[in-house]
Amino acid sequence: MPRSLRALVPTLLTALVAVLGVGAAVPAAAASTPAPAVGESPVPGPVVLVGVTGLRWDDVGSLTTPALWELSRGGSVAAVAARSVTTRACPADGWLAVSAGARAADLPVEDRTCRTLREPGEAGEVPGWQDYLTAAGAESYGARPGMLGDVLAAAGTPVVGIGPGAAIALADPDGLPVGEHLRAPTTPRALRALVREATAEGAGLLVVDAGQIRDPGYATAPRLPSTDPTPGATAAPVEEEGEAPLGGSEAPDLPGSESIVEPSRAQQAVTVDERVAAVLDGLGNRDATVLVVSLADSGRSVLQLGAAVGPATDGRLYDENLLTSGSTRQPGVVQTTDVTPTLLALLGLLDDAPALPGAEIRPVPGPESGAARVGMLLDAQQEASAVVRVSGTFSARLVLAQAALFVAAAVVLTRRARSGTDRRTGALRPSLRALQVLALALGATPVASFLVGLVPWWRADRPVTAFWWVLLGWVAVITTLALAGPWRRHVLGPAGVVSAVTVVTLLADALTGSTLVIDAPMGAHRIMAARFYGMSNQAFALVTAAGVLVAVVAADALLRRGRRRAAVAAVVLTGLAIAVVDGAPQWGADFGGPPAILVAFAMLAIAVAGRRVSWRVVLLVGAVGTAVVLGFAWLDWLRPAADQTHLGRFFATVLDGGLWDVLGRKLSANLRLLTSWRYLVLAIGGVALTWLVLAGPRSRRGAIMGEGSPLEGLQRTVPLLRPAVAATGVALTIGFLMNDSGIVVLALGIAVSVPCLVAAAAQWRLEHDVAGAGPDRAGASPGAPADPATPAAGTEDVSPADAPRA
Repeated sequence: MPRSLRALVPTLLTALVAVLGVGAAVPAAAASTPAPAVGESPVPGPVVLVGVTGLRWDDVGSLTTPALWELSRGGSVAAVAARSVTTRACPADGWLAVSAGARAADLPVEDRTCRTLREPGEAGEVPGWQDYLTAAGAESYGARPGMLGDVLAAAGTPVVGIGPGAAIALADPDGLPVGEHLRAPTTPRALRALVREATAEGAGLLVVDAGQIRDPGYATAPRLPSTDPTPGATAAPVEEEGEAPLGGSEAPDLPGSESIVEPSRAQQAVTVDERVAAVLDGLGNRDATVLVVSLADSGRSVLQLGAAVGPATDGRLYDENLLTSGSTRQPGVVQTTDVTPTLLALLGLLDDAPALPGAEIRPVPGPESGAARVGMLLDAQQEASAVVRVSGTFSARLVLAQAALFVAAAVVLTRRARSGTDRRTGALRPSLRALQVLALALGATPVASFLVGLVPWWRADRPVTAFWWVLLGWVAVITTLALAGPWRRHVLGPAGVVSAVTVVTLLADALTGSTLVIDAPMGAHRIMAARFYGMSNQAFALVTAAGVLVAVVAADALLRRGRRRAAVAAVVLTGLAIAVVDGAPQWGADFGGPPAILVAFAMLAIAVAGRRVSWRVVLLVGAVGTAVVLGFAWLDWLRPAADQTHLGRFFATVLDGGLWDVLGRKLSANLRLLTSWRYLVLAIGGVALTWLVLAGPRSRRGAIMGEGSPLEGLQRTVPLLRPAVAATGVALTIGFLMNDSGIVVLALGIAVSVPCLVAAAAQWRLEHDVAGAGPDRAGASPGAPADPATPAAGTEDVSPADAPRA
């Protein structure tokens, strides 16, 4: 067996033992809490879904919307992420998500308007159904419109749908609503009568389209005339005198408004509230479970309203609590894709459905008063909207600042301190010191963008300004800490502090519920509904790149003391800790992270051990990493469906044959992001500067890294820099290939690693070259060997062939 493989065996064994230990803890933790009886028996009363679109918690008031107000006080509540295939969900998209149990959408139109929903015609087919099927087939979410209707029909569940949205939700794969479909009535009294009649006749599931709210300028448009339906065979109840008409999908005549075509949000919310009240009154005292969910946006992407009352599947009640789901794991936050598995679980049919990306909506404890619960949701809505406003500007400014750093570093680091006046007067020192401070500040900016969540900046009168001040405050704190302690005298000291703060912050956040990652500028946005917990792709890139540097600092210190085995152990333990936290379902729940992390730290451990890294080693560790993450997903899949994370649901999707859809979606996202100038600038500029510092030509005197260059002795001072750069590059490349954030992974890893490298290079020049050591003593530092082949006093005897290298 080659020596590199022999050196790797302890690492692989330790990784497997760690995985087995975490894997054993997951089922034990699940067994310690009684699992809810999901899918075993239905709730006692009828299940009612009241679907709306565009309704938010800031639309609710005690006088204007009394029914929704009472629901917020007596039921369980949540903010709903209504993300569809695109960032803005149309009414049809929300109802299609219920039908398919996955993200689905109508075909896009040239003017980017949303289509008006229509009742089924004489043939009974939902208008535009073929468009829905075509759109679902063109996307990679594996959506199958009609799935819910198919399961309900197979189970023989008595179903009643009211309104055009309900027709979409309850349609079978051919576009024909299952059960009985009724046209939307035009008065609250008529709707109340329909609900009373449907429940009296034993409907197991009642779905009601309670209308929509549209922002000014976002009114829906009719579908092409060729697809407009004719009036349906089922007649609507006769409008009674003395009541204002409810209307189907048309805007009602609202009193006191001169804008009949486009009524205000408040006017539309009054109409929706009347319909919700009619449904609740029609149910009377029945032991029904009622979900009121806003399934789509009103024009701009904002968190929507969700509420529930009645029995839940685990024996509790949707009563004065918050709502959550296994897909968000955030108290007070659910998704539209959670509605379908919830309906099926309440009906006892979840086991009859295919693997779904959403999870059952369940009650969880929250603030004691209804006002406090709604206030919490309004605060989350405000934060989610505010971070969207600042994230784009933050990313652009970070890229521009990093680009300026790259240019400044290329100029300052390669400038020689002339042997005469420059060395006596220290003319280059201010430039190097400024470069070091700037590099440390920019290296601290990514983790500072997560720490801003500790301060409620979004509540300020001017939230954007408050965000920037809080961000600059955290950057100043981290930079000062890096330059203030005794570590400032070591080449890697200040950069190591910035990296350590990054690693500790992101790992601690994953261990404590991911509160900082959620709605951070570089984290996971609730409105985008990409991830609600665990380690985001951006956080993975940052913690991996910073973690490698932390391991290098520890290993370098131990090597200088002659403790090579301890140095290898430090690298291995650091990598294992990051990989386990990143991949464990209960913490990071990151599928693409562990393979990249294990490969990177295995490469670094082999280099620290004085061995050469081979491609066979990289492939072997990559296979082990893949086995690790598949083991995490399998163990998560063994847990009850309501407790699974997206790792377990992904495993179920693979078993159901949906792997290629997932891979196609990830590839599409990666290709789309390759055209982003922000991330291209970071990736290309960072790689170029790294080459400038570490890998330039050596063929002639005065070359970038050639003999006699200003940075000639940097690698002799820290021999692990080159292996660290190689390990980081391999990890980020694997992350680029395995995740759906593509080049974002490379760019953000570079955003922390390259500034730290620049800071270390500036620190070295300040201590050696400019201070008077000269190129001939560039590698001499206290306790550091002048050459990797020549150990310092007290170190192990290492031959030149065993020196750290990649």
